[in-house]
Amino acid sequence: MVELLEVNNLKYKELFEDISFQVGQSKFITVSGGNNCGKTTLIRILGGQIPTKETIKLFGRYIEEYPQNLWKEITGTIIPQDNYQFLFPTLEKELYHTIHLFKKTEEEKKTTYKEIIKKYKLTKYQKKDPNKVPTYIQIKILLAEKMLASPQILFLDDICQELDSKEKKEFINLLRTLQLETEISIIMTTSDLNITLESDYLLIIDKGKILLKGEPLTVVEKDNILNKIGLDLPFMVDLSVKLRDYNVVEKIELDIDRMADEIWK
Repeated sequence: MVELLEVNNLKYKELFEDISFQVGQSKFITVSGGNNCGKTTLIRILGGQIPTKETIKLFGRYIEEYPQNLWKEITGTIIPQDNYQFLFPTLEKELYHTIHLFKKTEEEKKTTYKEIIKKYKLTKYQKKDPNKVPTYIQIKILLAEKMLASPQILFLDDICQELDSKEKKEFINLLRTLQLETEISIIMTTSDLNITLESDYLLIIDKGKILLKGEPLTVVEKDNILNKIGLDLPFMVDLSVKLRDYNVVEKIELDIDRMADEIWK
């Protein structure tokens, strides 16, 4: 069975020595690591911005073999630090411009616009300049525009970095909803291990290689390794590990109420 995405022995300058992993259909993969481990560069490579040769396959075909127009249809890449500039003075005009590229009739365009506004919770920003709205709203606009092309896979670089905890939770729920509805696969880098707990699979990169990989809860239990490379454990994981070391609890518990019940048994 051909995987959606295959990365085989990726080497790039001094950043990557031997990065290999696979991504199946409708999977949410997070990638984390210490500062300067190459997270953004990895997204640029996967998204086709930095060329590779016979290293990365999508649907069994090397990415350099795809025509540019087809590549843009089946993949979407968002790197916030690239300072995207929206083209139109209002969100309404911005979205309609993008919708026009994918929908033919006026009825389809109106229906799609209404669906986006509702799904992404953008109602009160319709007449505002998208270049001046809060960062979180800009991220949702970018995501909505990328999803109009019905991509098979999304590459997101530390997209939650500037969001508060409530926005992060809402955004991850949005990604999960899109994943369920469209069966899209997502590869997202993040410096926040709390976010990785919501993914299907976690890769930790350090010194050019994959240091740890697996189901997120299993990976983040490796507290000594993660602390050494500058990653902070999620609070509930850190607490669980410490209490487990003292035989107070038996396993990692992410719900604080259940943790309290376990302690007071």
